[in-house]
Amino acid sequence: MSLLNAAIGIFTVANPIGNLPIYLSFTDGERSHDRAIARSSSITFLVALLIATWLGNEMLDIFGISRGAFQIAGGLIVVLIGISMLRAKPPEEHHDPDSVDRDKSSSVKGVVPIGIPLLAGPGTLTVAIADPISSSIEGKALLSIVILVIALLIYLIFELGELLSSRISISTMQVLTKVMGMLLTSIAIQMFLDGLKISFPSIA
Repeated sequence: MSLLNAAIGIFTVANPIGNLPIYLSFTDGERSHDRAIARSSSITFLVALLIATWLGNEMLDIFGISRGAFQIAGGLIVVLIGISMLRAKPPEEHHDPDSVDRDKSSSVKGVVPIGIPLLAGPGTLTVAIADPISSSIEGKALLSIVILVIALLIYLIFELGELLSSRISISTMQVLTKVMGMLLTSIAIQMFLDGLKISFPSIA
């Protein structure tokens, strides 16, 4: 169940459907150029999440942060993102909205700001590191497969961006965002509770 929670959490926080209008604002209708942006966005997401998955625990050890403490903090961060989604408001906890306009003319716009921090921001990185499944080698391998699948989905969503944007109304997108926000908030609370159990075994 933890693997499913991680998959839902990462996909929901990355929110490629919600970020689709931003991706489309960077495209110019030239097929090869647009596809390159979609490809670099998904690859950037993949690399960032794999680094977080495989090196996250080592980073926690370097800073002397226990896994339980990180899961508690991560749960709180992701709860804020979930609440923002329930309010149908772009979560500032996940990325800096000003970076979209600031980096719009960048030649590597698929990497920044779409890949980082829109898709692979603090929220997605936190889910990858804090989820209990990433505490073992086997769990990291399974999570890596999930991240690869999500990266492929992101690429397909962006590749079909024009078609999807014409089929999904603003009101429908808001409803989807709120539903995903509810799921994400529930996962974040579970993450928080798991962190409490690790930090305070007596309350388990």
